[in-house]
Amino acid sequence: MSQEALRSEPLPSSVDEAPADVPESIAAESFPPLTFLLEEVHSPGMVRADIDALIVGLGRPPAPDEPLRERADLLLGLLDRSNPVGDYAGSGGMKVRHAAKEALIAMGYPYAMELPPEMVEAKSADGRAAGLTAGNVTLAMVSLLYQSGALAAVWLFLAYSRMEAATEVMLGIGAVLWLFTVLSLVGHHSRSRDMQSISSVVLWAAAVVWILVALPLALFTNGVALLFVPWHLALWTAISLRPEADEEEAPTKRAPSP
Repeated sequence: MSQEALRSEPLPSSVDEAPADVPESIAAESFPPLTFLLEEVHSPGMVRADIDALIVGLGRPPAPDEPLRERADLLLGLLDRSNPVGDYAGSGGMKVRHAAKEALIAMGYPYAMELPPEMVEAKSADGRAAGLTAGNVTLAMVSLLYQSGALAAVWLFLAYSRMEAATEVMLGIGAVLWLFTVLSLVGHHSRSRDMQSISSVVLWAAAVVWILVALPLALFTNGVALLFVPWHLALWTAISLRPEADEEEAPTKRAPSP
């Protein structure tokens, strides 16, 4: 090959531009073993980044020379409910226990058969949060429509009584109700606890208001109003869309020794 041909050949400008087709054995050896990552999590100076590294390590396939039995035993140890490490959550909200569950399932037969029964029946790591179920969405929409109909009935009564600003008040209440119910659904879908908490206050307030409306009406209607005033739907929605429980925080970082 001539020197001109060699000069015309592009050279990688950095290590990042190196060929990506690295043999799997070499790529696997470049990552720390799970035992090392677990030791880092157990160390006194553990930080959130150590948990993230462990979760990422659990998501990688086993190294070619890694004993599968030892890996499965380590994963089963993390799945044990008495092991506090399993409850540590990474920056993205995923718990170590769920990452270990997925890693054990990925190992296939026979190791996946050792998954504890309670983990098979348990919800995903998102729990209620991943679990913004179709039932919750349906309940919220039915509740909104029913409450909107009830507000329309109240508006007709106020308009018949010639109460000023009845239309503006009812439209404002309806808009707030729709806004914060949808905001709660979005908060559960995106796992934003701030959105869930703010919306929950409005949903519980709506339930309380409907209860206060239903009780006096029940006295004059022999309890019939309790069936038609949407206090039950509003209360059920507030309970179903309540804020999720906080993820268990990792231990506080200790100051490194000088």
